[in-house]
Amino acid sequence: MSKTLNRNIVSTLVVIAVGVASNFAVRKTSIVSFSMFDLTSLFTYFGVLIGFALTVYTFGLSMVSDIKSKINAHEKFSPEQKTKMYESLVSGFAQIKSDIWLIFYSIVTIIFFAIAKEIPNPFGWEVGKWMLPETINLTLFITTTIAMWDIMQTLFNLAEINLELNKNDKIAGS
Repeated sequence: MSKTLNRNIVSTLVVIAVGVASNFAVRKTSIVSFSMFDLTSLFTYFGVLIGFALTVYTFGLSMVSDIKSKINAHEKFSPEQKTKMYESLVSGFAQIKSDIWLIFYSIVTIIFFAIAKEIPNPFGWEVGKWMLPETINLTLFITTTIAMWDIMQTLFNLAEINLELNKNDKIAGS
């Protein structure tokens, strides 16, 4: 199995687990009454997250050429090691990109469920007891927070690689 497929499977399982836990929480507790889970607060939260995530992505991209040139300059790395490092670099940005898309889709989903919540059910289905809009709100809040954590972790890893390469440059230059 490819690394990307494994990551997608794990991500899907995490979202499902968070969704089940969220549904339980909104039905059995008063978490739904917290003002941070209302539409306006969530929309603002996701908007701030996506702005921050795009800024982090842009900042990370600005480090790429520097990291790549330092990897190329190191003679202690074999061509295979360099290739693996480049692939890790690309993988890190693909990970950040997928997290940013998750945040964006969360904004769209929040808007969809806010509208759907106000539309009367034309089929007469008894779905109100499942509290789906509230479950979705909590699920997306948790998953986007996890996505932001993942973005920050990836950027910190890139920064550590850059710092380590800088340290090795100074040692080699001494």
